Amino acid sequence: MTTIALATCEDLPSLVADDTSFVAALRDRGVTAEPVVWSDESVDWGDYDAVVVRSIWDYYKRPEQFSAWIETLASADCDVWNHSDVLRWNSHKCYLRDLAARGVSTLPTEYVEQGDDASLEAIFDDRGWDELVVKPAVSAGAFETKRISRDAAAAEQSWFDDLVRRNDVLVQAFVADITDGEWSLVFFGGEYSHAVVKRPEAGDYRVQEKHGGSVNVETPSDGLLEQAARVVDAVTAEVGAKPLYARVDGVERDGDFRLLEVELIEPELFFRVDSEAGDRFAETILERV
Repeated sequence: MTTIALATCEDLPSLVADDTSFVAALRDRGVTAEPVVWSDESVDWGDYDAVVVRSIWDYYKRPEQFSAWIETLASADCDVWNHSDVLRWNSHKCYLRDLAARGVSTLPTEYVEQGDDASLEAIFDDRGWDELVVKPAVSAGAFETKRISRDAAAAEQSWFDDLVRRNDVLVQAFVADITDGEWSLVFFGGEYSHAVVKRPEAGDYRVQEKHGGSVNVETPSDGLLEQAARVVDAVTAEVGAKPLYARVDGVERDGDFRLLEVELIEPELFFRVDSEAGDRFAETILERV
C-alpha cells in the first residue's frame, strides 16, 4: 500500500479543513495519507513512499530548522513534492528576479541584501514611487510587511534598518490595483485546475482572510490564463521539472498579468471552491508515485 506523509505544522496537526477533499480522494484510491508535523525531529521521512508538503505555515519563522529539514528530505529514501530544490528556491522571494529574467512580468522591485546601508528616501527618489511595500525575502502571510508612503519614509527608516539588519528585503512599488482583487490560479502538474480572486477589506491592502480579506470564485479570461500558464512554464524551466502544485498570484493591469508570488511550498489551494479539485490533485499525486 502506498503511504504518503502530508507535511504540516504544529499548530495544524490535522491539516487545514480545506485539504479534506484531496485527502479523502487519496484514501478512496487506497492510499494511506497522514498528516505529519514537519518540525518533529523524531520522524523518519524515509518510512513513507512520498512526502507532499502542505500546511507548514510556520517555516519562515524557523529558517535554520527549515533549511535543515530540506536537507533531510533531500537525502531521505522517498519522493518529495514539491522537490527539495524547489522548496529551497521558492522559500526566498528573490526567486522573482529569476522569473523576471525569464520574461515573467513582475512588480518593480528593489532587492536589498541583509546588512546593506539602504535609505527609504533614496529608493523613493530613485524609483519615483509615491508608495511602496517592504517585506522580508523569507516570509508569508504578510509577516513583517509594511506599506509606506513617501511622506513617512524618514519616520519608518529605523524600522526598515532593523528589518534589513536581520533579513534580505524586497521593496516593491505599491499596487493600487490590489483593491480590485488579487488572482490566485491553481495548477496541478502544470495543468490549470481552478482560480479565485482575493480582495482586501476596505481600507486595507492585505488580501489574506486572517486580515479581513475575502475569497471569491471567478473564471479567468483566456488571456489571463495563458499568462499564468507561462509563469508555470518559467518555473519549470528554472527548476527543471513541472511542480506538483503551483499557485500563481498576481494582479491584472491593462491586460497585463503582474506576478506577485508563485506559491510552491505551503499555499492554500482552495479545494473548497471546486468539488472536483481534490480528485484532480489526488490523481496528479498518484501519477508521480
